[in-house]
Amino acid sequence: MTDAGQNPDVASFLLRLFGLVGRTAVVTGGSSGLGAAFAKGLAQAGAHVVIADINAELAGEVVDAIEQAGGTAEFWYVDVTDVSAVNAFAELMQTNHGKLDVLVNSAGAAYRCPIEDFPEEAYDRILALNLKATYFMSQAIGRGMLAAGSGSIINIASIGGLIAYPHSSAYLASKGGVVQTTRSFALEWADRGVRVNAIAPGLCDTPILTKALAMSGSTSTTDFIHSRQIVRRLIQPDELVAAVLFLAGDGSAKVTGHVLAVDDGYLAQ
Repeated sequence: MTDAGQNPDVASFLLRLFGLVGRTAVVTGGSSGLGAAFAKGLAQAGAHVVIADINAELAGEVVDAIEQAGGTAEFWYVDVTDVSAVNAFAELMQTNHGKLDVLVNSAGAAYRCPIEDFPEEAYDRILALNLKATYFMSQAIGRGMLAAGSGSIINIASIGGLIAYPHSSAYLASKGGVVQTTRSFALEWADRGVRVNAIAPGLCDTPILTKALAMSGSTSTTDFIHSRQIVRRLIQPDELVAAVLFLAGDGSAKVTGHVLAVDDGYLAQ
């Protein structure tokens, strides 16, 4: 009996569904956390990865790791909350790479505070990074995809875009907006070759979580979620990579407007 791992027909089949050789993928927030895991995973699947971020040092480390593993990647400094900078970046990428095949909107932030005390500046920052940046980066990169007649945009939503938990009101509002942004883009672009989907992770072990805990000094949000989890552990960034590869590749050619929960069954309750 032939080992499936050595069967060229199996390898060819998997590459056809999930391989990204010859494609270019842009990842916002790719310097750390989920974005870094996505960037590395896309590169391992054969894509050339462009990291759009403001942290040059950490992004450089991700690029180095990708190249040491045999992949190709580059970093561009982009403030994704600045629409003019986003548009300029999209035009530059079009000039440098021609067709862009995949966009992963992974840049994000969180802030924990009771609603009655929630500061305006934190609200504005979270909505700008989580929602506004997702919308206008998708718009800017999407224009080129529409011109080419193909492309896959993957937004990072959250279970918090579908249910609520305490002390995260702005984050929940932003991720709910990401869910509806995903659906509206998908609806308008479905017949023009551009697919738009989202992933809704559960509680993940990322720098965003660590920073939110440190800034708030409270574990009330995490405790609330943990008490309702079926599997009471943090999801690791690498455990989301396969979902991104599925939505990026040809295996999901008929999937658009979908929100894929990767949450250990949290939303099933």
